[in-house]
Amino acid sequence: MNLIRLSLSERKYIVDSIEEDFRIDGRSCEDYRQIEVETRNLPNTNGSSRCRIGKTEVLVGVKAEVVDADLHSPSKGKINIAVDCSATASPQFAGRGGENIEQEILSVLNLLYSSIDALNLADLCIVKGESCWLLNIDVLYVQCGGNLFDAASIALKAALHSTTMPNVTVSGEGIEMELEISDDPYQVWKLSTSMCPICITLYQEGESFAVDVTEEESECSTGYVHVGVLPSGEVSAMEKSGAGNMEPIALLEMIDAAVRIGMDIHKQLDSHLLAESTAATL
Repeated sequence: MNLIRLSLSERKYIVDSIEEDFRIDGRSCEDYRQIEVETRNLPNTNGSSRCRIGKTEVLVGVKAEVVDADLHSPSKGKINIAVDCSATASPQFAGRGGENIEQEILSVLNLLYSSIDALNLADLCIVKGESCWLLNIDVLYVQCGGNLFDAASIALKAALHSTTMPNVTVSGEGIEMELEISDDPYQVWKLSTSMCPICITLYQEGESFAVDVTEEESECSTGYVHVGVLPSGEVSAMEKSGAGNMEPIALLEMIDAAVRIGMDIHKQLDSHLLAESTAATL
């Protein structure tokens, strides 16, 4: 649901500008607005981040807890993602509208991390068949200004990169087994995010497409494609939404653009996160 109402002339102006590769804010179709990311900004979490793209701002917190291992995956840990689109962030999040958007964002994030390689769940195993780590990942939108999916995926990767896990000492066996979780802030290990994807969402606008759309541009779109891109440029997932049809050639062009853009964002994000980690240890 979108509360923005555009006239036919406004829609035509927006679509025409995208087809001319000169959007109303001066960007080209493949340009993102400035992306701001910071980590370790939420207390009482194992990892956290904030991502801001234009007027969109999203917070991600990661909390770890010890749970029983899954019988079907005894050597792996678990992740659980929850999305909260607060009505204070945008009127369009009120009522059923917010619930529908939450479910769509959650579906995309789960799709990105459904790959066994996205996050090495084997690292989260404590005792095979007995206990493991569960990562509870909370995604909260503070402000809404378009491009909700990509912002969440960037914030999620940043939060996981900042996550530290305490060392666990196992003693005894069977019913006498005991787990001792270290509270020493230096006795920790970090998750590997080298295979974490980010989402590049491309919106079909007339005979062209655009990324990082504003709310007004989103209102003019006839459909969109989510593409999960790894740092290597591999496509890990893809999903189409919206009622509009897409020609195969146009879809291939959109995927090629997503790969180029995704690799560039990964490079910049990884460099930024490394700089933050280095500064935090000084």
